[in-house]
Amino acid sequence: MDRSKINTLASKSGANYYTKHLDGYSHLVVMLYAVLSNLRSLRETCLGFAANATRMNHLGIDHMICRSTLSDANKRRKSSFFGSIYRMLYKRYAPVLSDSLTKREVSTKLYVMDSTTISLFSQILRGVGRNPNNGKKKGGIKAHTIIEENIDLPVFVDYTEGIVHDHEVMERLFDLPYGSFITFDMGYTDYQLWKRLDEAGYKFVCRLKDNAKFKIIEQRKCPEKDIIADQVIEFTYDKYISRPITDEELKHRRGRRPRSGVVTVKERIQGTYRCRRIVRRTDDGKDIVEFVTNVLDPKEMSAEQICETYRRRWTIESLFKRLKQNFPLKYFLGDNANAIEIQIWVTMIAYLLLRVMQAKSMSKLAFSNIVMLTRATLGAYIDLVTLLNCPKLDWDLLEQQRARWVASQNIRQLELFPT
Repeated sequence: MDRSKINTLASKSGANYYTKHLDGYSHLVVMLYAVLSNLRSLRETCLGFAANATRMNHLGIDHMICRSTLSDANKRRKSSFFGSIYRMLYKRYAPVLSDSLTKREVSTKLYVMDSTTISLFSQILRGVGRNPNNGKKKGGIKAHTIIEENIDLPVFVDYTEGIVHDHEVMERLFDLPYGSFITFDMGYTDYQLWKRLDEAGYKFVCRLKDNAKFKIIEQRKCPEKDIIADQVIEFTYDKYISRPITDEELKHRRGRRPRSGVVTVKERIQGTYRCRRIVRRTDDGKDIVEFVTNVLDPKEMSAEQICETYRRRWTIESLFKRLKQNFPLKYFLGDNANAIEIQIWVTMIAYLLLRVMQAKSMSKLAFSNIVMLTRATLGAYIDLVTLLNCPKLDWDLLEQQRARWVASQNIRQLELFPT
């Protein structure tokens, strides 16, 4: 990480405003230490720094961290500062992590959208579900994520309360490059928004809900073995959306006018949307899976290619699994929304840096083993890439030194008793 660039980001965003010791870069290093060391509280973080004071010079921190200082920083320093650091590192290392050499049946550049909910011990952010009969209801924070499938790293991450539905954040899809191919699950079903995506030049594939109502327009032949149906269907939507009120409507609006803020009004929208429905047998042949896409031309993408594109959506599920299994996303170093978002952003930064080390070393170790090696050697000033390439390198060097020492001792004994 380039310290000067991080300090520049902190100056532009005001992250170092009214800061005596714990500036933006030092705050990032402390949080990275806590995340990689799997520490669960502010006290453990400060005690860990105190115990390793003589081995922390290479981290660039020349003062001891206090609990109150770290707690205030997690509460006051905006989490968007750490988000900007993640995006800066993503732009720098995306070419290193691009999986361009991997052979795919579908060569389309694919983006995957999904969300994951992280449970909280208290209802800081509203979670989903009913109130329990015994005890208090737990809160939850939902991370709405878009990844580039061949890089396996989030492009966009938005944090909301756990109770927010997935399709309410689908507007972020319009920030992707023009002509992108997107895949998402059935939680993002919104026919009116699908139509807007189609008109904007985006391609998508999604699972079709079991209770979806549609009209079959065209039935096509299915040359593929496992494809049962390839159809053109039509959906009908009828929904209310909120839009900003116009100045002309505001003049004729009854009641008191608001002094500030955006005034919205609900508007009813009705229409139809045509897309393509594909029904495929599962791999075991015991069930069927239904897909829907706006790629209507079979010559552009066959039915089997559409199914394979949706199969690649599983990359984001593997990403969520690695993050939750290897990093402490159950214990947070703060009881406010800003501190929770900071820790999640720092976790994403730690994951990105370790993926870069894994790519540079070309190591075949599992990601969990890489996290373990980093955690075990966090206080040592070593080359992590060399360690990942050969974890037993130092042990082999010690064995060679020991063998040379034993050989020298034998030579001395022979010299004392000549034949």
